Amino acid sequence: MYDITIIGSSFSGLSLAHHLPKNYKVLIIDKKKNPSDHVESTGLITTATYELLKTFIKIDDFIPNQVTTIGVVSPNYDKHFFSHSKNPWIYTTDTQALIGHMSSILPKNVTLKTGSHFKTFKVSSGEYPVEINYSEKGQEKTVKTKILVGADGSHSKVAQENPNLSQNKKFLAGLEKVYFGDIHLGDHPKNTIYHFWFGEFSLGYGGWLSPTLIDGKHAFRVGLAKLEKDTHELKKLDEFIEILQKEKIITITNEKKCIYSFGSLIPIGGTLDSIYDSHTVLIGDAAGFCGAFAADGIKGSILSAKIMAKLIPKHLEGDKNAFDSYKSEMQKYHKLLTYYKKQVFYRWVWDRMKRDRTFHAMYDIIEAEKEGFLNQYCDSRGDGKGLTKVILKFKHIPKLIKYGFYILLDMILPYKRK
Repeated sequence: MYDITIIGSSFSGLSLAHHLPKNYKVLIIDKKKNPSDHVESTGLITTATYELLKTFIKIDDFIPNQVTTIGVVSPNYDKHFFSHSKNPWIYTTDTQALIGHMSSILPKNVTLKTGSHFKTFKVSSGEYPVEINYSEKGQEKTVKTKILVGADGSHSKVAQENPNLSQNKKFLAGLEKVYFGDIHLGDHPKNTIYHFWFGEFSLGYGGWLSPTLIDGKHAFRVGLAKLEKDTHELKKLDEFIEILQKEKIITITNEKKCIYSFGSLIPIGGTLDSIYDSHTVLIGDAAGFCGAFAADGIKGSILSAKIMAKLIPKHLEGDKNAFDSYKSEMQKYHKLLTYYKKQVFYRWVWDRMKRDRTFHAMYDIIEAEKEGFLNQYCDSRGDGKGLTKVILKFKHIPKLIKYGFYILLDMILPYKRK
């Protein structure tokens, strides 16, 4: 018998377990043998996420690089620009070590069962109305709980098993590889995140490159993301890596061996409509709290966990309307839900773009605003300085007309993949 059972031991599940009152008996069920195995995240955290994590762990121990610069590279790699800030705007993390640490210092009231597969659940009556079925080391087991929490990612099994809850339907498919080596583009590669726009090569998102440290050695993470329907084309990541070497943007050491790689599905449909009922709640990616356009996915996981750690006790103490304030509490944090809606709009525009010429036209507009580009890049601060307000200026009208014309052509003319 447990008061609260959490499915998933990544950022959202572990954060919730850390913040729930210590008088509750809490169980975490996760299919991984170790929480730090196969962490499906680029590990980038914004300044706001850093502040959220700092309240309960020594996050600085897991940050190899403080990022003050973004580098944007155009299609064909023929142009690039940098936008700078005085203070870090994003941080890279030793993600596996961070998750491992979060799981190793769980409060004594929390039981973590790894290597355990959640299967299904049913709701009846009584003090512990939720009966959960899972398997552990090949054996079928049952546990009863008062509240079931789905912290199990974008394809939440908890959501799938509950017809009252919504499910993520739209995804990006991402693949990332990690190598020992160095980045050579720009004056401050150890403090720069790079985003590559190359349209036809990777429709749906693009590529990224970020510095890190592994075992005290220089390393970098390089990735590619595409629409889910084009997942099979993620094999182009190896071609992307070869191009980066040819362009002398990166140098791979250690016999050019990949240290590790992982693939994941990133929800891009925005916040889900139904994310709780009387006995079940969703947090993190499972609830659609993900800002994929601005390297901002972890924030929603941490914040939703912190908020739910306050609402669950109210619910268990008899306030049956406690969960009704869930979304409004998320919105209070720098208008976060409004930010997610912006992300959906950006996604709609991006998906209309099909050819390199359109991405070149967009690049020309953004480059003209490079001095202020970084100031709005993570625009969940709620100050209104979103991307549209940066580029929709009178002086950019000729470039905007050209850009809009190319988007219109992309929407009208048939497109054949290369």
